[in-house]
Amino acid sequence: MTKTKHKIIIGDALEKLKEIPSESIDLVFADPPYNMSKKSGLAWKYSKHITMQESWDMFSKDEFFEFNLKWITECLRILKHGGSLWVSGSFHNIYQIGFILQNMNNIKINNSIVWFKPNAQPNITCRFFTESTEHLIWASKNGKGNKWKFNYKLTKDNIFDSLNPKGKQTRNVWSISLTPKSEKWAGVHPTQKPEELLRRIIISCTDFGDTILDPFTGSGTTNVMALKYNRNSIGIEKDKKCLSIIKKRMEKEIKGTLREADMICEE
Repeated sequence: MTKTKHKIIIGDALEKLKEIPSESIDLVFADPPYNMSKKSGLAWKYSKHITMQESWDMFSKDEFFEFNLKWITECLRILKHGGSLWVSGSFHNIYQIGFILQNMNNIKINNSIVWFKPNAQPNITCRFFTESTEHLIWASKNGKGNKWKFNYKLTKDNIFDSLNPKGKQTRNVWSISLTPKSEKWAGVHPTQKPEELLRRIIISCTDFGDTILDPFTGSGTTNVMALKYNRNSIGIEKDKKCLSIIKKRMEKEIKGTLREADMICEE
């Protein structure tokens, strides 16, 4: 396999995205702030679970819309024609993301994926239905004669779970458990996505040698899975504390798979 390249950039996505050349990225996966954090965490005496309480996840209503509009605009600028944008969210942010994308030129929303979590956390307040899903928007930037990439056969042979039999067309409901402890060995991040989620996205919409960018890479799951599946990657992360987690995970993946890869970190 060809040596892959991976760059981790520590800094604010709104600023660092401006430094990336236009139409240079094949796929963007974004797990942006959901704006669901509480200033005082809500705990439950029967569980160790505490609701999100992160300063980077707190916005006023107007601030949140402006933030989402800015990072989406930059991500679409750097995306190639025919490239894909995947955005993960909950009801706190996904409708606003969809509204923004629907009002962008040359952008097509291809699917809305429902990620079902069979082992979701219980509802703490007992005042609502238990949240057991997140949602992903898959959109593409079309134009210049290029349309989105979709590896249909690979999805039939490689994406299957209790809701999707092997060899059948993959439905838009995916059953994937919460991120297991075995994937959190390098350190704790409050919103770390399971590797299986990124695996499905990567094999569905990219080929060997493509470049994937994550503007909110967190603990580096997108970069790790890009490396594992012979794609290049760029990860942007505001919290410098995440850098050691990303490095550990990337180095372990390189040793474990014996893949040739270059990793650059910019602080």
